[in-house]
Parts: sequence; structure tokens; C-alpha cells
Amino acid sequence: MGPLAVRPAAVLAGLSEPGSELEHVLALLRACSQDAPEMLAVAEGDRRLLALHRALTGRDVALTVTCGGCSAENELTVTDVPEEAPRVAVCGAGGGVRAPTYGDLLDLPEDLELAEAELLRRCVVGAPARAPRPEDLELIDDSLAGPLVSACVECGARLEVALDIEQLVVAGLRQQLERIDAEVHLLARAYHWDLATIERLPDERRTRLAELVAEGR
Repeated sequence: MGPLAVRPAAVLAGLSEPGSELEHVLALLRACSQDAPEMLAVAEGDRRLLALHRALTGRDVALTVTCGGCSAENELTVTDVPEEAPRVAVCGAGGGVRAPTYGDLLDLPEDLELAEAELLRRCVVGAPARAPRPEDLELIDDSLAGPLVSACVECGARLEVALDIEQLVVAGLRQQLERIDAEVHLLARAYHWDLATIERLPDERRTRLAELVAEGR
């Protein structure tokens, strides 16, 4: 992802609004000038979210895992990921199942079986000779959700943890938003500037001034 078209604070603003994780993901992508993010494949969205997190925080998405063998704390980072590879599951002659978009995930039934059936229905292309099955969704899954495998830094034991990119990115960027809010609060209290004045400051200057206030200088 290249330079953001808008300031980080503006991108993150949507996270303070009520909404589901998916709605917050769409708001983040939309704020980055992504037209119609609902049309974006989930697999491509995962990769854009990783790049967005790196652009806004200066670091990769990471999670902490405790080794079951030696109890050591391990920080696993999500760095190099494969390029998106669009897939289609062929269901006999005439059609198949395509990869889901964010729009396909909107307003699914709460019941898991009903949601899976509805997602399959939305992703059918053509007129497949056989009815699509749940396992076809696995064949077309190119998202970054799934197990993250590594080795313990202390004892070398195998580590495996479930990875949910959307959840990790939203949580990480929400922490970034809380940091920005704290900086704004410090500056408002110290300089008695109005909110609009502080929010117009370049991000780097706002952070530096907040550090000076926190240091009592």
C-alpha cells in the first residue's frame, strides 16, 4: 500500500462508531479511498488490511502466544504472505463457486448452517451440474484466516494459533485510535486549543507535542 490519501486519524475515525467487525473493516477500506469495498474479495481485503495496519502503525500485525511446553511468551508477526490467487471450485459442467466478497458476508443468518448455505448460494456462478457443498468453500478460500505455525523461541516446540486478520487489524487499529485520542486530550488540556485546531495538526507534530507535554517540558 502506498502513501495514504487521507490522514491516519481520519481513516481510524470510523472505529469509534457503533458497528460490527465487518462494518468497521468496510469503513477502514472506504476511508482509504477504496471504492465499493463490498465488491472486494475477502482474500484481497485481508492483504490490504495488513498493509493498512503497517502504514498506520509502522509495524506488522503481531500476536502473543504462550508455549504449552515451557510457558515462554512468543510474539508471532504476520509479515510475508502470498499474493492473492483467485480461485473457483468447479461443481460439474456449467458452473461452480467463486471466492466470497465482503458484500457476500453482509446480513448472513445468525445460524451457522443457514449462513453457510446462504453464502454458498450467493457465490454460485453459472449453472453447476451438482449442488455446491460446504467443502467447496474450503477449495476457494484464499483468505489469511487459519492456523499460524511457528516454533517456540525458548524450547523449539511447535506453536500453532488460529489467525483472524480482520480481528487482529481492527483491534490493533483501535489501540492506535486510543493513542491518538490520548494525544489530543493531552494537548487540549495543556494548550487549551479547540478540537478542530488539534485535529488539523500533522500527525507527527501532534505526537511530538503530546510527548513534550507528557514529559512535563
